[in-house]
Amino acid sequence: MYSSTCNGRGVAVSSTSREAILIATRRAIAERGSGKLTLSAIASAAGVSRPTLYRWFPTKDDLLVAIAGYEEEQFDLGLRAVIDAHRSPARRLNAALRYLVTYLDGSMGPDPIGADPHFALESLGRSLPVQIESFVRLLGDAWQQVPAVRNGDLSSEQAAELFLRVAYSHYLVPHPEPEVLLANLRAVAGLARGASIRATG
Repeated sequence: MYSSTCNGRGVAVSSTSREAILIATRRAIAERGSGKLTLSAIASAAGVSRPTLYRWFPTKDDLLVAIAGYEEEQFDLGLRAVIDAHRSPARRLNAALRYLVTYLDGSMGPDPIGADPHFALESLGRSLPVQIESFVRLLGDAWQQVPAVRNGDLSSEQAAELFLRVAYSHYLVPHPEPEVLLANLRAVAGLARGASIRATG
């Protein structure tokens, strides 16, 4: 179902069109980098007319600002979904760690660093504090599963930043066996092996 909203200039446009534009932009940046981005190419890839795109995003800078906010929103929505699928704190934390290990590959593509290193690194740096806030807020009391948090050695914010920075490093220099990396993160988080979590959570 299509819904509509206003773009700040009193013009009603389809919010579905806006998301299609942002999805096409995300894909284009991952494949070619932001430097080669053109509004006409994005309109074509999104299946919208150029006037529709310009009503949402009059300039390329407007579009790049919007894509940053869209990425942060998608991270929050995805993390919320995997956490809300579980009731026990251990399983919520386990699902969140798996999400961290896989999220960037799915959202930014296999090699955005090669396509546009400056934009990719700038985007990661800008997103980190927002993602830390989301991670802390959505996991809530599940942070008490982490021994360093439970013992007072780290705050939940510090632990969230640690796990996110490990996930970022995996994205920049991929671990040859992501499941091994995930097992190491689980160990740091004080979680049992995956089978034990499934059996008891």
